[in-house]
Amino acid sequence: MKNIVTIMAALGIMFTSVPVSTAYAADAAQTSVVSEASPATTDIEHLAGQWKYQASDTDLYVSISPTDYGTFDINKDGTYTFTDNNGKKTSGTVKFSVETIGGTPFQCISLYEGQERMFGGYYHSDDPDIIYHGNNHFSRIIRKEAAEAKMSDFVGSWKYQESNGNSTVDVSAKDAGSMEINADGTYKFTKNDGVAETGKVYLGDETIGGTVLTTLRFYNGSEQKFSATYLSERPDELHIGNGGMMRLVKESAAAAKVKGNGDANCDGNTDMSDVVLIMQALSNPNKYGTEGTAAEHITAAGVKNGDVDGDGLTVNDALQIQKYLLGELSL
Repeated sequence: MKNIVTIMAALGIMFTSVPVSTAYAADAAQTSVVSEASPATTDIEHLAGQWKYQASDTDLYVSISPTDYGTFDINKDGTYTFTDNNGKKTSGTVKFSVETIGGTPFQCISLYEGQERMFGGYYHSDDPDIIYHGNNHFSRIIRKEAAEAKMSDFVGSWKYQESNGNSTVDVSAKDAGSMEINADGTYKFTKNDGVAETGKVYLGDETIGGTVLTTLRFYNGSEQKFSATYLSERPDELHIGNGGMMRLVKESAAAAKVKGNGDANCDGNTDMSDVVLIMQALSNPNKYGTEGTAAEHITAAGVKNGDVDGDGLTVNDALQIQKYLLGELSL
């Protein structure tokens, strides 16, 4: 456990001293704190479980460049056990208190080994799975299940894709480059015109709506070029930005194209009405796109059906369907 103190000292971390009125976790429910506003609070029931202790070993925040230094097992009786990376175990007590900063009260969670305070941070209800040490963002504890991703999960070749029009990239995508992520944490990004850049990729996280999302951030020198978010329900994709217009797709998944049957209007038939709807959706997406105002706009299912070549919904799909109707090819 002593190595935590060493790490904090090396990082130059400062933390406000503990208030005099501090309660042990087991007695926290009986402790009342008078303040102008009620702080967001948690209790030992919700804290109980495994937490990773992480610190940044770079000049970037720990959410960008986390390094694991051990695991806290927090128990419902208000005690904890810390196991460092070498397997050494120490134990102590969890304490709760409230500090008022700038007129705003914050719940403070401290981990003590005897009389020595080993860790202390503020609880925020909008980030319930992470507690940052003091006021800094260079060390923290994070729920173990929220920090299970490994760089090896993302090593390999990816296609960089952009939206092929006004629809989101998952509806209509075009290849715009390639990304190679290496086991040593470096990357090489090559655009379709052959221009390439290299840099460092950091595996970290971002909290959105109270949920910790695995996030890869790509740096060229000191400049962050972009970040990409991983969603477990779409394991072969990394989504860039929040507009749904760009993504990285594993090359193996991109190669496995899913082709539709041409029934863009989902009426059970493939005919010229599907050709018309595809052209309307592409030329006037505000009216006929998946979120269009027209009652007969194309649906997400219709987009998948209409994508007969597996390259996203394009004018070429309408042409392919016409050739099918003329008997020139099969779908």
